[in-house]
Amino acid sequence: MPISAFYFTFLGALGIFWPFFSLYLADLGLSPTEITRVLMLSPTMGLLAPPLFGLYADAQRARGWLLRGASVATCLAFAGFFFTGPGRTAIFVTTGVFAFFRAPLLSLSDATAFEHVRQHGGAYARLRVWGSVGFLAAVLISGKILETHGTAVVLTATTAALGLAAAVSFLLPAPPPEPRPEAVRAWLRLLARSELWLFLGAVALAQAAGAAYDGCFSLHLQRLGFGAPFVGLAWALGVGCEVLLMIWAGPLIRWMGADRMFAISIACAALRWLLLANVHSPTGILLLQPLHGITFGWFYVAGVTLMRDRGGSDAPTAAQGLFAGAFSLGSIAGMAMAGRLLESGGGQRLYSIAAVVAALGAACAMAFRRQGRIIPG
Repeated sequence: MPISAFYFTFLGALGIFWPFFSLYLADLGLSPTEITRVLMLSPTMGLLAPPLFGLYADAQRARGWLLRGASVATCLAFAGFFFTGPGRTAIFVTTGVFAFFRAPLLSLSDATAFEHVRQHGGAYARLRVWGSVGFLAAVLISGKILETHGTAVVLTATTAALGLAAAVSFLLPAPPPEPRPEAVRAWLRLLARSELWLFLGAVALAQAAGAAYDGCFSLHLQRLGFGAPFVGLAWALGVGCEVLLMIWAGPLIRWMGADRMFAISIACAALRWLLLANVHSPTGILLLQPLHGITFGWFYVAGVTLMRDRGGSDAPTAAQGLFAGAFSLGSIAGMAMAGRLLESGGGQRLYSIAAVVAALGAACAMAFRRQGRIIPG
């Protein structure tokens, strides 16, 4: 199925890029501070691009064409790293262009997946799970390739995977553009609803806490004395459980409702980070990793489902863009603080604070649920 293939290839490309691009930059001579500044461009562009692309996609009925164009532009922009060398300015500019075009791809593809489910049946989670499978496969395979060929292979492998994703995007439907001014009015009505801001606040707070995991989990394990094999095993276990729980997210949403699943996932995240702050044994850490399926898998599926219901048929892509923007805002805030907290107080302080932030997100999610205005998924 084309949409599953797109998720697999695109998130497979990110499975090469996210874990290993920082190592490539380090080999070029960039300092950790410089690398952090480069990587921060991704969530920064994620705050801007998805809402803009999403609103235009709905207002002009151009989602399919934007998905194709952004996919090709993402591949070409990343290929620019072949020519930057170690130049800081060139790397920064190239990363910014790449991040801008990459940022809306998930919200565009999520809206496309929901449209496919509406027309042909099935479940969104069963389509989206192929992205997690692609990410996991890419992480495992790329790690072995880098051991023998060095970090420069990140450029070739990521460009090839992005090229495949761009090719697959042309198999997705793209009807002729047609102005739809009602999309802008629907988007403005959406922004005027107070419960939406509770939801977006919950997303941002949950992801700010989650950034402590995304950015510092490997460093935390290293500080505890664990080597690369254990770090890789822990990551793989978490993503593997994410895949399994995503497969069954659809039936669970129909049973419990997307709003309840959303609140539960963030509450579980608060518990996960609190436990991670105090568990130091390898067995204990590995036993916590299956919670990733709830704290990310359920969180993401429930979140995009709620935005599908909120956006309706007039502004579905713009709604997903708002979710992506809130997610990126949380990433920016979390990444800005996580490294400093780890350096100043270690993993116990970092993940204790992450637990408090996630608990605030869970409170927002529960308040959002009490509004009772979202149709269950």
